[in-house]
Amino acid sequence: MSESARSLPFRPAGTFDDQAPRYDERAGLPSEVGELVARSIVRQASAGPGDLLVELGAGTGEIGLHLARLPIRYVGVDSSSLMLHEFREKAGDLTPSLLLADCNQAWPFGDGAAAVIFASRAIHLLDPQHVVRETVRVGRRGGFLILGRLLREPDSIRERLRRRRQELLVEAGLNPRNGAAGTRRVVALCQDAGAESLGRQIVADWTGETSPAEVLAGWESLSRVGSLSLDDDLRARILDEVRSWAQMEIGDIDRAEVFHEQYAIDVLRFP
Repeated sequence: MSESARSLPFRPAGTFDDQAPRYDERAGLPSEVGELVARSIVRQASAGPGDLLVELGAGTGEIGLHLARLPIRYVGVDSSSLMLHEFREKAGDLTPSLLLADCNQAWPFGDGAAAVIFASRAIHLLDPQHVVRETVRVGRRGGFLILGRLLREPDSIRERLRRRRQELLVEAGLNPRNGAAGTRRVVALCQDAGAESLGRQIVADWTGETSPAEVLAGWESLSRVGSLSLDDDLRARILDEVRSWAQMEIGDIDRAEVFHEQYAIDVLRFP
């Protein structure tokens, strides 16, 4: 990475509007996985009719759509109007309750309102101390915070490419957010605040097939690189370097490989 690339500024993180139209195709969970996760969350929290479940970063509804079909009170929150538009389009006549709001600001709920607060693959994008403060405020006594994570095999194509991308961002003087580290940070702060960790549970697993070229094409269609909005030149340089690395380290980047992924939830219960 050249010094000129290192000195380029990066833009403040905005919404994920540009990802909305192709998010499910590029990074969405299989529908049957979303349903399994939704049922696992409600079962773990023993939530029922009248219990409010708040989803932070509801996105296109890959899990929220299934939560909204269960006998609970579901409200999804997201800062991207286009993500929520995709959610509504998929929901059809279901009309889930969705709010446009920045979860790094005060959450639009009263004190002690929620039985369950849930976030899937989004908690690392939020200020962890703010998350804990608002969870303590909005969650009812004995309520739950449940954090969802996608787990990949370390040697899978997506994970190898992601690690190389993270390395290049760090070399460029940036601080990309890491989903696993973000989850651990929130869990630790919640425990400091008196929450009991009920551990991590694997609630779904599946296989699929992809190639390095498909993964890179998905990244190149976005204005962001991971969690960061970068200067266009720096963004292009980093993705070009990832592509070059893949051609050297992996070889034929058009060759598809089978992958195995899992979905895990970290469960915390507040006193």
